[in-house]
Amino acid sequence: MRVDAIDVAIIGGGVAGLAAAISFARNGLKVCLLEQNNEFGKLIKGEVIRKSAEVFKALFNEAGLPKSAIQIVYKTARYYTPSTKETALRTFPDGEKIGIDYRELINTLVKIAIQEKVSFYLNSKVIDFIKEGDQIIGVVYQQFGQIRQLVPKLIICAAGLHGNLSLPEEIKSPKNVSPALKIIVDNLNIPNPNELEFFLLEIPSVAWIFPKSKSKAELGIAIWMDQFPEANKINLSELFEKYIKTHPILKTRLHNATFIYYQKEWVAFGGPVKQLFVPNVFYVGDVVGTVLSIGGSGIISSMTIGYDLGRSLGKTLKEKGTLQNDDFETAQKELMKSEVWKKLKKEQSTAKIMRELLYNPLKSPEEIDLLWDKFKQLIESRGA
Repeated sequence: MRVDAIDVAIIGGGVAGLAAAISFARNGLKVCLLEQNNEFGKLIKGEVIRKSAEVFKALFNEAGLPKSAIQIVYKTARYYTPSTKETALRTFPDGEKIGIDYRELINTLVKIAIQEKVSFYLNSKVIDFIKEGDQIIGVVYQQFGQIRQLVPKLIICAAGLHGNLSLPEEIKSPKNVSPALKIIVDNLNIPNPNELEFFLLEIPSVAWIFPKSKSKAELGIAIWMDQFPEANKINLSELFEKYIKTHPILKTRLHNATFIYYQKEWVAFGGPVKQLFVPNVFYVGDVVGTVLSIGGSGIISSMTIGYDLGRSLGKTLKEKGTLQNDDFETAQKELMKSEVWKKLKKEQSTAKIMRELLYNPLKSPEEIDLLWDKFKQLIESRGA
């Protein structure tokens, strides 16, 4: 079955896809969103964000992010060397850094998208693009065993790093896509629930604890591929189990822990790619690296870029009825001049400097302690 009466088809029901869907729909366009899972927001994402991000006012209202999505306010973030003998402490402006319930945020976005008359196609896995010559004109997707086709005027791909679609040659994969474990844990021993904790490890990797209360947290571990190309050979689960038993702080925090969510994922730590589109298809979100290269969270940046794209390119599509290559070029240039893009590029540079400083060449814990003051200055000078 083939459907043509769609203006915009969006692939992926995460925050980037939902924000884009809402924005395009607000331009009076007919929008459908395809999500391969049976629910939205199935994967756990980075859940530490800035409360005052402008995109929240654009999406929700002047009050910004709904209180129902806010779980906790963080006052500080502490970074430990591999030996745990040295630390750096980063302080946040009052009430600015928060931990959220990611699924509550997703549910709120879904409700707004419904109000804006976005059509949802759940259990709809996009398996291929439809081409006419060298140009993509539509998508082929599978829903409940049936093969279906959509031929919209515009396709927005927000499929993330876990999608099965191959990128066109013009779109390069993000740099430093690294393996990670994302875990939700209960029964922790957390002395300060208002403090984020990051633990640099002996190999180029980091573990983290993002508290939700004194006993519950999101935690994880990631290995930086740019500093340790052999990361794919390491069993992350086994590595994490090792540190639970041997790390002087992690073993204390997790002594009686109960894991209630446990998933291997991929995180882009290398910054955004330079080309975001091919004719008729624009890429947003993790798939093009719009993730902060130090912290790994792309919620605000991906939502902002998705929403801004819908606002600009959606307006052009509504006015013209069709899009030309110049329209895509203009939209990309506007995004790359935005404040969020500038921040992504700055984080990309800072992250590379920090990882090179600590791990290139690979150093012992004692050597890292000796050069810690330089790293400490970089961390403590960062904003919210």
